[in-house]
Amino acid sequence: MLKFNELLKKEDDIDFFKLYLFSLDASRKYKTYSIKKRKGGLRTINHPSKELKKYQRILSKLIFSKLPIHESVFSYKKRISIKNLAEQHKNNRFLLRIDFKDFFPSLTSKNIRELLEKNLSLFDFELSKDDITLINNIVCKSNKLTIGAPTSPIISNALLYDFDCEMNNFSKKIKYSRYADDLYFSSNIPNLLQNIIPYIKTFLLNYKIKLQINEDKNIYTSKKRKRCVTGLVLTTDNEISIGREKKKYLKSLIFKYIKKTITSEELIYLKGYLSFVKSVEESFLNNLIKKYNPVIIKEIQELKNIVI
Repeated sequence: MLKFNELLKKEDDIDFFKLYLFSLDASRKYKTYSIKKRKGGLRTINHPSKELKKYQRILSKLIFSKLPIHESVFSYKKRISIKNLAEQHKNNRFLLRIDFKDFFPSLTSKNIRELLEKNLSLFDFELSKDDITLINNIVCKSNKLTIGAPTSPIISNALLYDFDCEMNNFSKKIKYSRYADDLYFSSNIPNLLQNIIPYIKTFLLNYKIKLQINEDKNIYTSKKRKRCVTGLVLTTDNEISIGREKKKYLKSLIFKYIKKTITSEELIYLKGYLSFVKSVEESFLNNLIKKYNPVIIKEIQELKNIVI
């Protein structure tokens, strides 16, 4: 069986000693900045250097892509979209959304070490304790996952496999899905979802990962009210929609495009969102084509080299 250093050399022509030296101060190879959250406040981004990002992507391919991820997870998976997630819940009357507080920084190098040691049998190469230390140095900043590293999403999915199993098995009458730090539960039985939050809090007391529910973001809703899953609206007739507000905004942007008053930023958004609409609610895109003329919509969709 290959050793880890031999694997790196064979697969990506990486000198192990060079990588080891690089890993010693990898936590200093990030650019840190803040962006505004959609609903207020700031989100800290730690963007890895070009070289660090290259190593992180290699580790994602060689190691973390081999780890199991639960079928109830819809984040950061190829050929899986937020529409696929919304479809899991569209036929249920009652919906609960739960959010984890400081999700990525809650996932530590200790958690990653335990994960890798538990799954050594899945690898066709050897991983020593020192190898895992090196891996942690590359994928963590100050022993924590960060928002910005390309490895954080896939690692978070793998780390929460046991948690996802537990939530998925809670009740056959409840549908469970997760998108990163957003948990969704739905059911057709009144009041059943009220048992979820107390159950999760009790489970987390002894869970190996120190996760905390963000109490300000828990949302109970039903068909009588607006049900949203990752920004998509579940309609009363069990369909998936981008919602009235988005539709109204898109129409206003198309009108501004026709009148030549649209900004470059708005035009980039409009072009991208029309592509998204086609994958989520194609009937609305067809309505836009009928209303504004197929030539106008096609012209927007095919725009290139938009200057900001």
